[in-house]
Amino acid sequence: MREEYRQRLAQEYRYAVTKMQGAQQPLQKLFYFSVLFGDAQRVINWEWNTDLALIHMITQQIHTQMNVTFQAPGGLAQTLPIDWKTVFDKLTQVASDLATYFEKAENEGSKEELHQILGHFAEIAYAISGNGSYLHEKGFLKL
Repeated sequence: MREEYRQRLAQEYRYAVTKMQGAQQPLQKLFYFSVLFGDAQRVINWEWNTDLALIHMITQQIHTQMNVTFQAPGGLAQTLPIDWKTVFDKLTQVASDLATYFEKAENEGSKEELHQILGHFAEIAYAISGNGSYLHEKGFLKL
């Protein structure tokens, strides 16, 4: 990936994380989180990159799943046995890890590190599913 694109992602992701940290409402945090998949897609339009496609797919899935959960009739978000503060704190932390990954020079961040970050995003997404919140409640899935 061109260094200018990497720097753009680093700057945009860090800005989004800063705004997520300051946001008081869950949906406001989610709004700033959307920068992660939005900017990944913008850079993909200029230069194809498989890692960015993974970032886009995983972060967009989390965003969609959280939006559906919060907007579901009957208060699904309140029904799931999950501590939403912990979920959003973890989401913000992993978004910060992604920003840090892009702030490093390209030869300093490994694929393994990126895939570990993406794995943490996947854990968050799974934790807010029905089965995932059940496993979290039982202590099998930690956030």
